[in-house]
Amino acid sequence: MANEKKTRTVKPLKRIGKSYPEEVKRKVVGEIQSGFHSHRAAAKLYGISRNTVNDWVVQYSLLTLNTLNPNKEIMAKSTESSTIRLLNRQVNELQKALEKSRLKVDSLETMIKVSEEELKIKIRKKPGAKRSKE
Repeated sequence: MANEKKTRTVKPLKRIGKSYPEEVKRKVVGEIQSGFHSHRAAAKLYGISRNTVNDWVVQYSLLTLNTLNPNKEIMAKSTESSTIRLLNRQVNELQKALEKSRLKVDSLETMIKVSEEELKIKIRKKPGAKRSKE
């Protein structure tokens, strides 16, 4: 029991007759195209065959290339969530880079201070020093 993986599952989507509603298809394709799920993960999550999901992706990719308007509301929701995830990832990367540069500056400051003390040389410029005229 301790080794069981916990996976998030959604109720299998209901069909209308032999096919799924358009909004369901567009939602699944939108989540895949925005990078929220892979084809396999979306198929498993929604209880749909991978071949069916792949067909939908091809179908709606061709429709968007032909400039037919997909349901913008569903696409916008998935795009917003993927944009938020992308921005959060960028914020984390930038915070790590900032911390790294702070550590670098601190180490360089320490190195200059130790060098000035040991060599008894002024390495830093005096504040307010003027440029020489050439």
